[in-house]
Amino acid sequence: MGDPVKILCLTDYRGARDVLPLLLRMVPMEDPDVILYCGGSMKGTWRISEYMTARKFHSKPSMDSPVIQQEMRSDMEHLQQFILTLADTHKPVYVIPGMCDAPESYYFKQVYNYANIYPNLRPTHANYYREEGYLVAGFGGDLGHMEDDREFLLQYAPQWPEFVLRRLEYMPGEKILLFHSPPVCRLDQGDEERVGVLLINEIIERVAPKLLVCGMAEKGQGAVKLGGTHVVNPGPLNQGHYAIVEYPAMEVRFENLVNLPDNE
Repeated sequence: MGDPVKILCLTDYRGARDVLPLLLRMVPMEDPDVILYCGGSMKGTWRISEYMTARKFHSKPSMDSPVIQQEMRSDMEHLQQFILTLADTHKPVYVIPGMCDAPESYYFKQVYNYANIYPNLRPTHANYYREEGYLVAGFGGDLGHMEDDREFLLQYAPQWPEFVLRRLEYMPGEKILLFHSPPVCRLDQGDEERVGVLLINEIIERVAPKLLVCGMAEKGQGAVKLGGTHVVNPGPLNQGHYAIVEYPAMEVRFENLVNLPDNE
């Protein structure tokens, strides 16, 4: 293992533009070596409501509502602004999409275009990067469904993350995994229900990462150990939450942007 690495863990920005100035103050103060972002840049409030209503009545969700169309335009701006803000920190930034960061084609287009300009931006969805002493890999979106949806919301059936990540079992060295969905554990409490995905527990057992960072669960901030894997949910950034992990010592510290020194 190489030198100690200070990791800034973030998730679920959700269009909270008021946190951006605080984020830009915090990063040089904390001075992390790398940033891990577990997705959730777009709000998607109306899309989620439409999806849940359609599922309740066994119908297909529609994008035709003017409210949803307006939200989509705003959400696309939120994604662009936040990814650019992360890239402008000049820190190595590993990013995956969240459930609402759809459509998939738009997310990929924006993130890969920016990655072509900012070499420190590393799109990690269904991808991996080998660094000195460890490997970073990830898979975004909601993994708690049996069918795909890559247009309205980002939901992936189990065979896709299984296929993409199974090769990690055979790669040497320590591993860090990023998921938007949490594993089934005490860090999976959403706003109204538990959102843990058993598939991620199975991936933990097979791949045995040293660190796994997740998001999505709004009330799931915390750290637990599953086997030999340290699991961290930094808490939603739109509420100011973030976490610092000292790797490989695995010392975890939870902070909030509202508590920055000299914050007015």
